Amino acid sequence: MVTIKDVAKEANVSISTVSRVLNNSGYTSMEVKEKVNKAVEKLKFQKNMVATAMIKKQTATFGLIIPDIKNIFYGELTRAIEDHANQYGFNVILCNTDNDLDKEAEYLNFLIRKGVDGVIFSTPEMNDRNIKEVMRSRSDLAFISLGSQVSDVQIDEVLVNNFEGGYEATKHLLDRGHRSIGYIGGQADSYASTERLKGYSQALEDQGLKVNKKFTRLGEFKIQSGYDKGKELLSLKDRPTAIFAGNDAIAVGVYKAARELHLSIPGDVSVIGFDDSQFAEIVFPTLTTIRTPIEDMAQKTVELAVQISRKGKNFKETVTFQPTLIERESTSRVSLENIPFYKGS
Repeated sequence: MVTIKDVAKEANVSISTVSRVLNNSGYTSMEVKEKVNKAVEKLKFQKNMVATAMIKKQTATFGLIIPDIKNIFYGELTRAIEDHANQYGFNVILCNTDNDLDKEAEYLNFLIRKGVDGVIFSTPEMNDRNIKEVMRSRSDLAFISLGSQVSDVQIDEVLVNNFEGGYEATKHLLDRGHRSIGYIGGQADSYASTERLKGYSQALEDQGLKVNKKFTRLGEFKIQSGYDKGKELLSLKDRPTAIFAGNDAIAVGVYKAARELHLSIPGDVSVIGFDDSQFAEIVFPTLTTIRTPIEDMAQKTVELAVQISRKGKNFKETVTFQPTLIERESTSRVSLENIPFYKGS
């Protein structure tokens, strides 16, 4: 077995110099780095990661906990987190909870036993008991909530301004003459869904309109939920002329419901989503949506995780990104002929 001592001998440098190069710690000239790397390659040296972790008390690993990998948004988010973590020399362990708090707790215990340097936590729940428990017992662990705020606990957070996104989505529909606008969100205890609903409500109120409770539905951030709730809204005698879907997956479900009811988009009903996932450009007509800056959020999250893991102390910082309206083909101006109340009158 090739050892670090063999590498040092081959490169004609000290063992401590080889260690600095391999661990990217301290200053070493480019010339010496090149000599060491050539020796590593020639001897096919493989660093003992377990031994390094024991010495440095670090594993260069983050845990990423998400609620549903089948949700295209979390697929894109996972890829972005992994790409940015790799740039810093960190690996990522993916944990999919299926929105199950017990399963989530098991994953957290597993990650802590593995000695990960931090946990990136993307959860739809505002009152997550597992986060609170971990923060009490392991305040030294880099712990970042990505995309959600958790009540009654101070942790590092990377968020998108969901309220602003909900407001802009609804305003976009209002500016096109719609006054009968439905909202289909995710779980009732979801931070994102709650904030987007608040933005929707405020935009209506700013136009002197009251929120029509029979036009609001909460379910899950899934296609099936969008289909079920969308069919409920679009089957109403005085159905809405536009629907703000809490995410793009819900919007896809609304598309399916509209098609089954022989309603055209945007001719009979305008639809706007949230996230600007790959769904938005695949569906027909292409989906007007609110873009969540996934890449920027992932980059900032990883930067925070790396900094915290190196310092051994959480900053308890909140970073909020602004969403952007992306207008495509699924929204149009409303006309009296599109309003069920006026048809045949």
